[in-house]
Amino acid sequence: MLSAADSVLGQRATSVAAKAESSGARMKAIVWRGKNTVAYEEVARPVMTDARDVLLQVTASTICGSDLHLYDGALPTMQSGDILGHEFMGVVVEVGASVTKVRVGQRVVVAFDIACGDCAFCRREEYTACSATNPSKLQAQLYGQHTAALFGYSHLTGGVPGGQAEYVRVPYADVNCLPLPDTVPDEVALYLSDIIPTSYFGVHMAEVRSS
Repeated sequence: MLSAADSVLGQRATSVAAKAESSGARMKAIVWRGKNTVAYEEVARPVMTDARDVLLQVTASTICGSDLHLYDGALPTMQSGDILGHEFMGVVVEVGASVTKVRVGQRVVVAFDIACGDCAFCRREEYTACSATNPSKLQAQLYGQHTAALFGYSHLTGGVPGGQAEYVRVPYADVNCLPLPDTVPDEVALYLSDIIPTSYFGVHMAEVRSS
C-alpha cells in the first residue's frame, strides 16, 4: 500500500522499490555509501510489488561513465545504501500475473529508463520522458522538466534500486524487458541497455552519414 505522502507525490507502486517489503531473503549488491565510497554488501533481496513486475536474476552488469557523477557526488539526492547500476540483464525468475510478454527462464536485457507504456510520451515511443514513473518534483524544479525513473541513478530519478546486484525487480516488465535469443551472448546483449542505443540516437540526431 502507498502512504498518503507517496500518493501526493504521484508515486505508483511500480515506480520505486526502495521501501518494498522484503521476503527475508538476502543478496549481494554494490551500494553507495557517500562521496567516492561504494561497498559490496549483503542487502534485502527485492520482491515484486505489482502484477506488472518481474524479478530478474542478474547475469551481467556494467559501469556507465555517467555513474561517475554518482560516485564523485556531483549528482544530488543520493542516499547511503542506494543500489547502483542502470546497465544490466539477466534471467527472469518470477513474473507478475499481468505480465504477458516475458516468461520465467527467459533471458532479457533491461532498458536503463523505466517506462509505463501508457502515458502520452510512451505512446510516442519517447520512453525516457515517461511522465508516470518518476515521482521526483525536485528534478523538475532544478532542470525545468523531469525524466522517466532510472534504475540506480539517485532519487532525482525515482530512487529505484539498480542492477549491480544479484536480483532486481523490474517494473512494467512487458515494456522494459527485451527478450533475447540464445545465440546472443551476455557480453554482447548487455550493451543494448544503454550505451548502444544512446550512441545510435546521437548519430541519428547528428545526421552522421558515411563518407
